[in-house]
Amino acid sequence: MVYTLEQKTFLVESYFRNGTKVDGVWTYSVQNCMEEFRIEFPEVVVYRQFQETVSRCIKVFRETGSVIRKKGSGRLSKR
Repeated sequence: MVYTLEQKTFLVESYFRNGTKVDGVWTYSVQNCMEEFRIEFPEVVVYRQFQETVSRCIKVFRETGSVIRKKGSGRLSKR
């Protein structure tokens, strides 16, 4: 499943919005993020890879400050 920019942005915002701080340590819930996502985008089917997608979006966001993946070099990959 390919998520739109709007959906990826929502994932990142929801992930951080649902964070809780316990004893000075932030914890985040993919489950809460998934529930909010289903409410916001009921027409989108949430597959098992959802947690993987959230993790990838968060990683890209933390590395670049954006949910947009880095553009490729344009060079074809060798198969």
